[in-house]
Amino acid sequence: MAFGLDYVAGPPIADMHAAGVSFVCRYLSEVNAQTVLKILTAGEAKMLSEAGIAIVSNYEWYATRPLEGSAAGAGDGHIAAQQHADCGGPDGRPIYFSVDFDMTASEEAAVAAYFKGVASVIGLPRTGAYGSAPALKYLFDNKLITWGWQTYAWSGGEWEARAHIQQYQNGVVLAGHSVDYDRATVADFGQWKVGGGTMIPQGWTDDGHTLRSPNTVPIVLGMRDFVLSHSWDKDNWALAPESSMAQLEASNKELGAGSQQVFRWTMLAYTPERGVFVEWIGVELSYLRAQYASLWNAYQKLQAAPAPQPAAAPADPRVAQYAAKLAAVNLLLTQAQQAAAL
Repeated sequence: MAFGLDYVAGPPIADMHAAGVSFVCRYLSEVNAQTVLKILTAGEAKMLSEAGIAIVSNYEWYATRPLEGSAAGAGDGHIAAQQHADCGGPDGRPIYFSVDFDMTASEEAAVAAYFKGVASVIGLPRTGAYGSAPALKYLFDNKLITWGWQTYAWSGGEWEARAHIQQYQNGVVLAGHSVDYDRATVADFGQWKVGGGTMIPQGWTDDGHTLRSPNTVPIVLGMRDFVLSHSWDKDNWALAPESSMAQLEASNKELGAGSQQVFRWTMLAYTPERGVFVEWIGVELSYLRAQYASLWNAYQKLQAAPAPQPAAAPADPRVAQYAAKLAAVNLLLTQAQQAAAL
């Protein structure tokens, strides 16, 4: 589980290395006198990337901004996409937009409109949200976001299972700087590095078209691009080439068809609607194990049940006909014998 920070002004790189920081969540925002001090710059992004610290893009202006609806979301989407690109962020990487307040049911419609506005600019596959467990649940359930970064605040001790990042402690002092502690719950949580499109895992080979893990299994096209841009673990080898699937996940029928490539501890999938994305291999494994257990129990019960007796063969109708004729002949014979005795 990767450890990260979010902050307005960060500690020195050496102190982050000493603390084991592997990523930081950094602000994008409308530029004004209040926000300019916290916004990620191209120079900072380059410095972090060269130090091996990944970046997560987070747009936040003021807390209640998402209550201002679709036009606000679209405007923020344009600003966020431009600042992300200006800092070296890859086109396909997500941006988390903050819902930094205790969202109520009466505010859901306005927040939904805001995120529809965001997605109309950067696309749903790149749209993420920062917020409480209830806020993320609402946004995920209504298919308004693809990425989630949850804060423990306003969450009542609950964690939204679909969140990619968890902010679990605020206001920690690290090397004289106030920071928040974050942890990634999955391998891909939207992180990026400047120039990260050519990060070939150690021991792998790439000829510009085909990437190969040490077992020589090929990884091509979008799967290749995804691996090269996501700080891929060198030991997470591909187990088989990409293949077409009529159903990507048995546990999630809504995904439908697509192509899939299985790795040692994850699965990548591609659909035209979502592009390349990480599948929830733990959910799929749990579902398949439950299905196997159910089928095995049914099999065991069949094995324990008494063997069914073979059904009697249906009677030949000619037998009855012959029996009737024989009875009639016997009757006539009896009558003839009785007559002869008179």
